[in-house]
Amino acid sequence: MRGRERVWAVVLVIAALLFAACMGHAVDPDTGPDAGGDAEFERAPDFELELFENAENVAGDTVRLSELEGDPVVLNFWFPSCPPCVAEMPDFETAHQKFKGDGVRFIGVQLVGLDTIADGQEFVRKLGVNYMLGPDASSERMGGIVQDYGVSGFPTTVFIDGAGNIRRQWVGAINLEKLEEIVRGELLGE
Repeated sequence: MRGRERVWAVVLVIAALLFAACMGHAVDPDTGPDAGGDAEFERAPDFELELFENAENVAGDTVRLSELEGDPVVLNFWFPSCPPCVAEMPDFETAHQKFKGDGVRFIGVQLVGLDTIADGQEFVRKLGVNYMLGPDASSERMGGIVQDYGVSGFPTTVFIDGAGNIRRQWVGAINLEKLEEIVRGELLGE
């Protein structure tokens, strides 16, 4: 293979892998391995994320998970060219607006690869989402947050309680009804 053909072959393989990752299936948290109960929960890995600009955040500001201790966090892994990721984001915005008064923080982490950081910022602007979102590029290693959380399908949503423990993980698109149910039950204890 010539150099240019080799590059296109690598690009196609990466695109196919990202497409396959984007086609993740929903895992029901009530029956999955992270189902609730009295089991000890895994501590959420700390990270720092440089934020995109939107109506509630300034471009370049950062959020560190450990600084949010005491507040429940809904952590969503996404990328702009992932159709299920795009489909669920309005529900995340609705839930963010509904629960921010209860101290629940919503954070979106963009996988950088098939889409650029600029693509992510433009996507956030066009869609009009206002919770904290940023690219997984501000850590010491590109994609480090995705790796630390063991994300293998997109979208993936991780529910972190106020003590910094992972309570649930949902792989695949999630709708507003299920999102609200998990936030109320697992994070707010209602």
